[in-house]
Amino acid sequence: MRKWKEKAMAIRGIYTVGLPLLSSSASRREVPLTVTEGFTWVNFGTALENGADLLILNARASAIVTASDPRVAGTGTVTCSGIWDTNKSGLLWGSFHLSNARGTWDGYWQGTNSLLYGRVLMSLAMTAEGSGAYHGLVFRTTCTAFDDDPIWWTGCVVQDSPGARPYRLKGLRLDSAQETTGMLLDPLTLRPTGNKGALVRINILTEVGEATYLGRTTEQGLGLLDPVTGVSSMMGTTTPAGSENRGVLHWVAQATTDLKTPPKPGQRSGVANAEVHFAGGTGRFEDATGRFSGRVEQTISPTPVPKLFHNTFQYEAAGTIRFSCLAKGGD
Repeated sequence: MRKWKEKAMAIRGIYTVGLPLLSSSASRREVPLTVTEGFTWVNFGTALENGADLLILNARASAIVTASDPRVAGTGTVTCSGIWDTNKSGLLWGSFHLSNARGTWDGYWQGTNSLLYGRVLMSLAMTAEGSGAYHGLVFRTTCTAFDDDPIWWTGCVVQDSPGARPYRLKGLRLDSAQETTGMLLDPLTLRPTGNKGALVRINILTEVGEATYLGRTTEQGLGLLDPVTGVSSMMGTTTPAGSENRGVLHWVAQATTDLKTPPKPGQRSGVANAEVHFAGGTGRFEDATGRFSGRVEQTISPTPVPKLFHNTFQYEAAGTIRFSCLAKGGD
């Protein structure tokens, strides 16, 4: 524990704190819009149910989108992962890709499912960045929907916002990973296959780091890992440490790791290749988009509890970010 604290304190001194912000936001325009999204499930990815939990990793759906603003209309695909109880209440997250004749939108979202009057109420928030004719634009929305009804989005297209700026981060993180066993579900019908399988649930326990525009940070997050393929998906929030009120960043991550099976007694190391996408946030990061990627060194430490182990990550990565407020003294 002492060694862990020493490493955590050391990080504070080896990375430059994010630049202070001007008191006013960059000049920009927001064009309000409403969106209707009809979707059809293509497959449910890797899905597992054990009587208490329903876990879904990288499900896919096709989407047809109509909108009050024709720029945000067309056809697309959605990916979805979720950690739910058997009533489908819980957390979900994923990606969104939309295209039409003039350009494309790529976005990432987080949300929750809850039960209301016997129906599943889904609430989501998403940011998407445009390309082609929509290069430089950001699409920000929130939505609610019941069960498999069409999804109604309300939001805006952000115009004249600052462009992408460099984003760097460095940190040390401890995760817990719990193998959950149960019945595998058919990826097309979501019905029991009769075959048993496993998915690993991941929770961020502690994290200390430094990031551009946030300074010292802590993180909360969770996700799923397929122990057969090594594919993982996570969602989380990066928060300035202490009393610094600078807004928080939401993110969605996809990763692959060479640690595909539960570790044996002792310790061993591995490498994860991760790609992290911003999915909005609060305050100045409300319409944040961008991404960073890198190779993450892992040290795996099994515990006496069966099928439970801890991952220690030391990471350093770089990418880009765009959000509403400009930084003083440069990009």
